[in-house]
Amino acid sequence: AHKLPITILSRCQRYDFKRITVETISARLHELMEKENVKVQDKAIRYIAKAADGTMRDALSIIDQCISFYIGEELTLDKVLEVVGAVDIEVFSDFLDDILNQNVNGCIARLEDLIIKGKEIGQLVIDFTWYLRNLMISKTAENPDDLIDLTDEKIDLLKQQSMKIDHEKLMYYIQVFSELSSQIKYSTQKRVLFEIALIKLCKPEMEVSNEAILARMSQIEDQIAKGVPVANVVTS
Repeated sequence: AHKLPITILSRCQRYDFKRITVETISARLHELMEKENVKVQDKAIRYIAKAADGTMRDALSIIDQCISFYIGEELTLDKVLEVVGAVDIEVFSDFLDDILNQNVNGCIARLEDLIIKGKEIGQLVIDFTWYLRNLMISKTAENPDDLIDLTDEKIDLLKQQSMKIDHEKLMYYIQVFSELSSQIKYSTQKRVLFEIALIKLCKPEMEVSNEAILARMSQIEDQIAKGVPVANVVTS
């Protein structure tokens, strides 16, 4: 709008359209499910509302797909995740364990397995970034259960996992995958970019950014705390 001359703007009516909030979409879905006599978990509704990314049409499309897969059954969060093809949080938990253990082979093998199972790489990046976000929420928020749309069992797993990683390292991981998310959209080598990101996290010594240095220092502190010898570095 700022590119239009004032003489044009003065003769126009302006309507600014915004994305629909998660709360509004959730309320509408609840209303529709009551009319259709379909039982749906609150967390399943919230997940669909978030997955719709502000679009009511997409929310209705997703929930319609889910209902058609489980006709006559209560629609749970696990069933919604199954229909939309989301990766189980335990898979990302295993990914994080491999990263923290600097297990490059394990990370690449897990990615290979997910690709063979038909998982889309771009969606994997988005889902893993959200997993890291949820870890940060679990680590910093007073009531993380109110901010994370997962089952109680999965939230407990998040809380346990968040104890294994410090804030600086977690922030670095989120930054790496946020950058990857923008890089991967138009790339023809999505898998290679994903693998490079995993290697960056496993081997922070390869990076020279401030965030990578902080992650490396955190890694050394962890090794010292566990009694693992740290090699001396000789500089000239």
